[in-house]
Amino acid sequence: RFILGGKVYEFVEARGDRAFVKPAFDMKPTVPSWFSEMLPLSYDLALRIGEFRGKMFEWLERGKPKREIIKYIVRHCRANLEAAEAIYQYFTEMRAFLKALGVRDYPSHRTILVERYVDERGRLHHVFHTLYGRKVNDALSRALAYLASAEAGVNVGIAVHDNGFALVYPPGVKPPVSITDLRSSDLDELLKKAVSSTELMKRKFRHVATRALMILRNYKGHEISVERQQMNAQTLLKVVKELGDDFPVLKEAYREILEDYMDIEHAKEVLRGIEEGRIKVVELPELDVPSPFAYNIVLEGLSDVVLMEDKRLLMLRFRERLMKLAEVAGPEAVSS
Repeated sequence: RFILGGKVYEFVEARGDRAFVKPAFDMKPTVPSWFSEMLPLSYDLALRIGEFRGKMFEWLERGKPKREIIKYIVRHCRANLEAAEAIYQYFTEMRAFLKALGVRDYPSHRTILVERYVDERGRLHHVFHTLYGRKVNDALSRALAYLASAEAGVNVGIAVHDNGFALVYPPGVKPPVSITDLRSSDLDELLKKAVSSTELMKRKFRHVATRALMILRNYKGHEISVERQQMNAQTLLKVVKELGDDFPVLKEAYREILEDYMDIEHAKEVLRGIEEGRIKVVELPELDVPSPFAYNIVLEGLSDVVLMEDKRLLMLRFRERLMKLAEVAGPEAVSS
């Protein structure tokens, strides 16, 4: 939602180069996240971060002195003392959260924690701590959301983050599927079905069709507008789909989405790891507060209802609830 002429409007869809909106005068505007200059977390770097997480939690469990851990963070992460203190606190709060629930597993590249958080509007956020990079998470989230929507018969929201993703269900709807229901052998077909009718597919198909000279930019000396090109591409896409997914231009559009925009190969590798038992999946009980590691993922899913300036206040409320929950584990969990 955005403000135009002092009034609030909500984006509905795009046709050609036009955006169609509807009035939302009684609702607050929201500001979308902007990632144009921020590269997504890569798969390889995500694994390194997973190793770092494992080391941190292992040291906390063994009772390694705080000053030694801080010193390690400063030296190996090239962080200043203030940042190192914040990182240390971040891990101790996550440990306190899990200890209060009696969970001995910690999120890393070898363990996927799955949370169920119910927000104040009654929506359920099914959070997956998949530390494998944004492109892998994009693939996993879209495939799982497609399955969930088909099973539940409702539209399921998606929130994708570098460190995981969340499926957002309407009030009263329980998640019918989890990540263990995805199969590496089915991922290609699932993702093709999931993106088939999206704006992303329409845009990618136009780019590929233009390169294949199926969509013309100029005709008899006259430039064809981008809007007209997009309308031609949408008409052509409907015809091409009837010919089958093996049509070269359509096949290339799918390839660009699955392999370039997403990272389907590493997503399959993650699913094979789950199937073979190399990656553990741990389900947490349903709660009214997300874990510290889930804050940013949940806030991503609330971006349509939470103003940018309200996010800090919401995080403070999360932390207050977390401290109350951590008290169940005793002073040791809160202060360690």
